[in-house]
Amino acid sequence: MNGVIEYYETPPHNYREVLYAGLICRVPIRFVLGDPQSRILLDYCDVQNPGNCNYRLENTDLSDFDPSKDKPLRHLGLDADSFLLSNGYKFRYSIILSDPLTNEYKAPGDQGFLVVPLYSIHDPAGNFKSYIDREMVMRAQAYQINNIFYMPESPPFNIRESFARLDRIEFVKFEHISPKPVRLTPKAIDLLRQWAWFYQGCPLLDNSLIEYMEKAKAEIELRLGA
Repeated sequence: MNGVIEYYETPPHNYREVLYAGLICRVPIRFVLGDPQSRILLDYCDVQNPGNCNYRLENTDLSDFDPSKDKPLRHLGLDADSFLLSNGYKFRYSIILSDPLTNEYKAPGDQGFLVVPLYSIHDPAGNFKSYIDREMVMRAQAYQINNIFYMPESPPFNIRESFARLDRIEFVKFEHISPKPVRLTPKAIDLLRQWAWFYQGCPLLDNSLIEYMEKAKAEIELRLGA
């Protein structure tokens, strides 16, 4: 839909206090778990002073791991079947995908949003990243790659050309979300949500989007064939 619809607009003045779907934010996004993974083990626990405990890292194959065999971490508020991992995070711009819970719904635990992280298409020199080429970008624009939603560049909003990765959707707490003064237009967030549902196996797409996909696919095949 690049060139067909507007993607970005300025949010209301209270965008820092009132969060909602479509708002672009800076949030911590975890790295994909590696194999083996660094597990945090308890070496020594001072019951009278939990801040004086000692820990160590150990590479662990999580496919064959029983946390009940570790020393319990109850002093950290964790049950016997819970365990700690050391995993890297990176601040990324992301799009809020879900709606907030209503004030009347008293949910247990933490509250926040599902977010879709953005991954830049180009490196600092302006070239395609090593795993991206022109064909991939064209197919993403034409809705031919299920787990990618194409995000066009917008210098006025300081948005770089990027992919919204639907296979990297995460839950982020309210307190960890730093809103940016830009949001998706109603049409753009509607398309993103449709594509997110489609990726998860619910193929309920607007007829106009299906028509666009068919025409764009034919055009891409013609260009690539040439």
